[in-house]
Amino acid sequence: MNKKLASMLLAGTVIIASTMAAQAEEKTIAIVPWDISQAFAAQFAEVATEAIEANGWKAVTMDPKGDWASEYTIIENLITQQVDGIIYTAIDADGANDAVELCKEAGIPIVGYDCLASEGGEDAAVRYDDYRGGEMAAEQVMEALQGKTDAQIVVYEEEPSIASSGLRVNGFVEYMEANYPEVKIVVNRSADRTADGCYIWATDMITTYPDADAFFCWWNECTMATYNALQDAEKTEVYVIGYDAMEEQQNLMKSVGEDCKLYASPGMSAAKMANKCVEYMGQIFEGTYTRAGAEDICQMIPELLTVHNAQEFDIDK
Repeated sequence: MNKKLASMLLAGTVIIASTMAAQAEEKTIAIVPWDISQAFAAQFAEVATEAIEANGWKAVTMDPKGDWASEYTIIENLITQQVDGIIYTAIDADGANDAVELCKEAGIPIVGYDCLASEGGEDAAVRYDDYRGGEMAAEQVMEALQGKTDAQIVVYEEEPSIASSGLRVNGFVEYMEANYPEVKIVVNRSADRTADGCYIWATDMITTYPDADAFFCWWNECTMATYNALQDAEKTEVYVIGYDAMEEQQNLMKSVGEDCKLYASPGMSAAKMANKCVEYMGQIFEGTYTRAGAEDICQMIPELLTVHNAQEFDIDK
């Protein structure tokens, strides 16, 4: 064999070996948000996809549309397809324990964000301090109402299966009980958590509690639907304290100005949360991160969007 042929064969072997190594390192990461029709979920999936692809991996997004049974089936299918990792939010905190266990049995790392499995079994967990967010919302409603001690506030009740909702509502209600015990808190919810369902719920609450001074709603779609219902009912003096601090809330505040009755909204950065989840996934692959236990959670403090800072507010900074 002449030297030229030997060199060509050696070069070919190197190329093949390099290609095989690259293929071996290629990973597929699945993103399973709550419901891609929701602004926060869509933004999370978009940023997570960008971060995954920046690592040279493939991203796939599966949409359970807010249904726990669908989410469980999606995770089962992802395990069958042998994806390399899953980033998800728990639509049902208790039910998610079984899904997490399936991932562990299959050796597939799973990173939870926002709403987590109740037993804390994920390989990593990222969330915001939702209890503190509820307290922040209570502080803001009383600022808007100028400390009115006989106020009446309608609160969209927590959904037991949604861990973050309970933290937000409990933070709000317990702050009010401790600091403004004479304020009447009405806790109520609809079975339909779509934007249309929340609009109907808010309209019913306006009729049932015509003297309500404010509403607290713990996610974006409910916040906007409630604000719109109040405007349509000409209850333009009633305040709304929302949650998620999404762009559409900020744009409303900016357009109306400091007289806007959507007064404040504690929020989470979908971008920061998504990037942290992908960072954790990389560390798990590298073996540089192992979760110490259920209490080992990357917990961030909510940012506060208000009518006073709406012009310059940037939740991702």
